[in-house]
Amino acid sequence: MEPTTIGAVDESLYYIAAFAALLFFAIVFCMVLFAVRYRASRNPMPKELHGNNWLEVAWVVLPTLLALSMFGYGLTGYKFLRHPPAGAFEVTVHSRQFAWSFEYPDGSITPDLVVPAGRDIRLTVTSDDVIHGFYLPGYRIQIDAVPGMKTYAWFKASRLGVFDILCTVYCGVGHSGMMAKLYVLGEEGYEAWKAGGALPAPEGGGQDD
Repeated sequence: MEPTTIGAVDESLYYIAAFAALLFFAIVFCMVLFAVRYRASRNPMPKELHGNNWLEVAWVVLPTLLALSMFGYGLTGYKFLRHPPAGAFEVTVHSRQFAWSFEYPDGSITPDLVVPAGRDIRLTVTSDDVIHGFYLPGYRIQIDAVPGMKTYAWFKASRLGVFDILCTVYCGVGHSGMMAKLYVLGEEGYEAWKAGGALPAPEGGGQDD
């Protein structure tokens, strides 16, 4: 199965969540076991454990390896998200208080992002005034828009529909209204829109899960 930006983020989340759940149940199990096995009625005189080098090594090495595995998994996904495939569809994202606009290779600009389904989409994100946060939850994209800089992100438009675009950085009194939409259209709908037709309702309905 071809990797996607959605998969890269979700797989890292599932990996970390699985280990978190495993550690939670392991800790609760040990708490109950120790409370029963070493209760005062069975062990009226407490004892201390000294000089167990294997135990000391284990509780240092194992958590370290676990943390490094999470870091490595997350780093792999991060690198994937920062290197768009060659030939991606280029869109420049402009941000300002308090709106988004999207510039295409032919020079046209729209208030919402409209892309063809099945294409890799490369976003070049800029800001005209203050720091904004470009957030596309339906495709697991979040990147800052910084004045005087260009930041980059990409996604594969694999899901037809309409998706929310939000700002995640408080940028002034109109921050909450700084929203736009991503339209992922099938081939016919996209070509009709490019020819000057009205923006059609995309197939699939869209979702931001």
